Amino acid sequence: MILGDFSACIFIDDEELPEYDVVVSSTPTENRITCWIASVEGKKFGVRSKFLAPQTSGSVTTVIVDGIGCHSYITRPNCVGTFDYTSLTNAYVKRDFMFSKIELTDDDSLLDDRTSNDIGQIVLEVAHGKYTLREQVVDSRNVIDRTLRVREGKVHERSKKACSHRIAFGEEVPHHEPASAFTVIRDNSPKTIFVFKYTHLDVLQAMGVAPHTPIKAETEIEAEDHNYGGY
Repeated sequence: MILGDFSACIFIDDEELPEYDVVVSSTPTENRITCWIASVEGKKFGVRSKFLAPQTSGSVTTVIVDGIGCHSYITRPNCVGTFDYTSLTNAYVKRDFMFSKIELTDDDSLLDDRTSNDIGQIVLEVAHGKYTLREQVVDSRNVIDRTLRVREGKVHERSKKACSHRIAFGEEVPHHEPASAFTVIRDNSPKTIFVFKYTHLDVLQAMGVAPHTPIKAETEIEAEDHNYGGY
């Protein structure tokens, strides 16, 4: 999807996924573009963003999956290029993004669990502001902080009718990422927001969002086989 000076997509095995039912909306605080994509259970995926034109200010790009903020990336003014985000990370470890089967339950104690509201969405936000040196902060994090624990429990069956998948995270892998020396102080310009709603292809087809895959008639397949064999 392309919106203004930016584009974004979801990719699996370095192949961009088709996007369906694209909708654009704008308010004084944000420009938003939304679509559906077909998720594939057990597959790792990434979010790819492109800065298509230089920006006069600094930018901060944030990836949010199923309501979980994964990381924010600072970009200097006048930067153009492509950036891939494939994991939940901190300064010490990372866990790869992957699509997983959602586990449903009829336990009514989870019916009002608001943490499930954002399951089924991958969001990329780009905000702008003054690009400046970060104030020096003493790193007081300890060993306990060097893990990435997120909630990945069951979801009430009535809260996610059209959702067959959710985001899971791979095993923790050592990952050293020094803190950026710069930060962006937000200004009042509107954010650019990409929202990718996802579920199984069969569900999208049943909803009328994605086209049904054409199935060749048996006679066509036999004719192709016969022609190939006589070549």
